[in-house]
Amino acid sequence: MLQKFDISWIQEYLPASLDIKQTILLGSLGLAVFSSGHFIWFFMKPLFSPMRSIKSPPGGSFVLGHMPISRKVPTVGAWHRDQLRKYGHVFVYKVFFNQDRLCTTDPKALQHVLNNSFIYQKPSENRYILSRLLGNGLLFVEGDVHKRQRRIMNPAFGTLHIREMTEIFVAKSNELRDVLKKISTSNSSQETAEWTPIEMLSHLSCTTLDIIGLAGFDYHFDSLDHLIRGGRDESELSFAFSQILNAIGGFTLLGILKMWFPIFRLIQFDRRSRIERSSQKTIQTIGRKLVEERKQMLKEDMEKGQVSKAKDLLTLLIRANLVEGGTSGQRDKTLSDEEVMDQIPTFLVAGHETTSTATTWALYSLASHPDVQTKLREELLAFPSDTPTMEELNAFEYLDRVVRETLRYHGVVQGTTRVAEQDDVIPLERPFTDKYGVVRHEIKVKKGDGVLIPIRVVNTLQEIWGDDSEEFKYVFSSSGMILSLFDDMLFSPDRWLDPPKRSASLPSAWGNQLSFIAGPRACIGLRFALVEFVPFDVPNALNLFTDIRMFLLFFF
Repeated sequence: MLQKFDISWIQEYLPASLDIKQTILLGSLGLAVFSSGHFIWFFMKPLFSPMRSIKSPPGGSFVLGHMPISRKVPTVGAWHRDQLRKYGHVFVYKVFFNQDRLCTTDPKALQHVLNNSFIYQKPSENRYILSRLLGNGLLFVEGDVHKRQRRIMNPAFGTLHIREMTEIFVAKSNELRDVLKKISTSNSSQETAEWTPIEMLSHLSCTTLDIIGLAGFDYHFDSLDHLIRGGRDESELSFAFSQILNAIGGFTLLGILKMWFPIFRLIQFDRRSRIERSSQKTIQTIGRKLVEERKQMLKEDMEKGQVSKAKDLLTLLIRANLVEGGTSGQRDKTLSDEEVMDQIPTFLVAGHETTSTATTWALYSLASHPDVQTKLREELLAFPSDTPTMEELNAFEYLDRVVRETLRYHGVVQGTTRVAEQDDVIPLERPFTDKYGVVRHEIKVKKGDGVLIPIRVVNTLQEIWGDDSEEFKYVFSSSGMILSLFDDMLFSPDRWLDPPKRSASLPSAWGNQLSFIAGPRACIGLRFALVEFVPFDVPNALNLFTDIRMFLLFFF
């Protein structure tokens, strides 16, 4: 005899907009979709793509493709570099579920893909991951929505506003200097201590989090202070953000299925989904409060005929909204409150770990390359103050070369992917020979074909940068794990005295390199990032790193 089971408990794990009956119905529809022609075409598509004639490496599993092999190498990008040596500057490899992905280092091809952002957009699976973290922020949206958001946000990232934020960057950098000096002094007082090892990544990560909090939306994380007192993530917003990052990090079977097959995204009762919902609720609550507070403050100032002195990006966006909304009332010239709120996690993603990681690599290169450190020190010590303006920071010529070489050699973003939204033909600077021996002067792609922009590989390509552009040596960690380290004998800031002519052909928003990519989706905050990055090398801070050798290898 059939019994009635109570399944009402499932409701608490479902989105608020769904009930159990709707979920069962959608699940049934999903099964129908799986057996439909669209699902079959997903797996059959590579057989009909013109990219099937391009040379490709053997192997690769049906589910994971070449992804495990490409990720097991000691150095990110090493596998792709090896395939380029074998098959030339154009090849295809397999990703999840037997899907093809084009990889090329041809400058003209890269320029075409990056400049045509309406044709080549972020893959839906990547956008799904970003949406869980960013909502509808600038990094997530595509097409006309991205164009509108970008146009409205551009003035906030202009030189004038970044100049006003410089004092925030410098003040926090000097605070870090004082913290490290205190640690070094207290440890060096011990008779057995010859030098002080400092795990720099955590200190820099806390500092950049504090900076982006203040400069991004006038929020006090006080992360560096928490770290000194033996804690981390004491801020509710910081904790929620780190929880989401941990939840979406790494691959699980369910996570992969959710990425590629939207029907699985209805599964909301797994642990990761519960953490995401809780953290997203916290971020939205705090974000909504910040937006409302800024709006109220600005409205009061406008009623009094005063101009707010707030310099953070969030206030600048809301002020522009109020001005444009009051004068024109046109929707295409303003951001909704939800869109403004979604920029908060966007600021955190774009301005936090990226800068701290780049600065960490810069300090590693200085510590392991004494001649560069000495030359940079001499330039910086000649400056009479530890509170330089943006113009004064830009005037340090050798520092500029060190920054350029760091971002080229230790690029934080290793690569980015695009998917063709329509059939297209990608032009080439140099022809290639396909696997049938036919010389091709262009690459034909079908709608849905993926393209990798190999930032790290292009930034160190020998045919562009010369034979001294990159080399590796191998060492063992204390646990016996093989690690690949950059050979910093090839870290050469002086290459920027006369940059290679071939680098001028690269699509680039800054510095003849791909670090900030190029085109309509080039990094909107590159000025912010550069000014945030530079103050960490002011004279007094640099004095701390004379005797620190391998402090960045925190896993040793």
